[in-house]
Amino acid sequence: MDRDRLKDIQTADLSESNMNEDFVVWLKTKGPTYLLFFMVIIAAYLYYVRYQQGETAYRAEAWIAYQEAVASGLPASHEDVAVSFADVDSIEGLGYISAGDAYLKSFVLGKTVGNAQENATPLSEDDRTFYLEKADALYSKAVALDDSSPQTTLIVVSGLYGRAAVSESRGDVEGAEQFYNQVISRVGDQYPSLASQAEARITSLPNLAVAVQLPTDAEVTAQLNRTESRDASPNNTTIDALTELTDSPSQ
Repeated sequence: MDRDRLKDIQTADLSESNMNEDFVVWLKTKGPTYLLFFMVIIAAYLYYVRYQQGETAYRAEAWIAYQEAVASGLPASHEDVAVSFADVDSIEGLGYISAGDAYLKSFVLGKTVGNAQENATPLSEDDRTFYLEKADALYSKAVALDDSSPQTTLIVVSGLYGRAAVSESRGDVEGAEQFYNQVISRVGDQYPSLASQAEARITSLPNLAVAVQLPTDAEVTAQLNRTESRDASPNNTTIDALTELTDSPSQ
């Protein structure tokens, strides 16, 4: 019996030894391959995490730059942001539209870009023409971003509205009507309110074709210096009635 037990122990030791040798052989032959594969997976995951962090930081940088451009109010700043961060969300389209709005606002106010002073030098005719041309070119760039997707609808419509406003500022009623019709065609059923607004603008366009006659400086001065004749004595019927009542007993 002891001999059988010893034989079993020896057999177990031999099996265990063979298993250890097989494991060592596996480590030497296939172990490095599996280890390399595992390390590649870890490296790829770390790279992906790093990439996501970089994308988030880049996107935040783009929107911060856009907000800084808005705060400055300078069209050049908006254009720089549109070009530098064209691959971030809708920054490119928003940058072009904001730059166009800045030029158009300066045209309407008659002040140079970025000048908020009330006593600023009025724009010359050349400057006014230049501002309208720049605004129209920037709005055109925004419209050119149209890929017929629902995501770009608002950007494109804003650009078309901007071009229509430039046409109205030039007195080009027919051109403005064409842009409003493009707005109606582009929005379709996606934004019915924008289509209704464009239709209302088309209806009001004939009013822009009527020339408005402004008074001359002489007429304004004459109107301001005009005085109306006025009776020096007060005319208050209530006081007169009370006076008569107080005076009648004494009489």
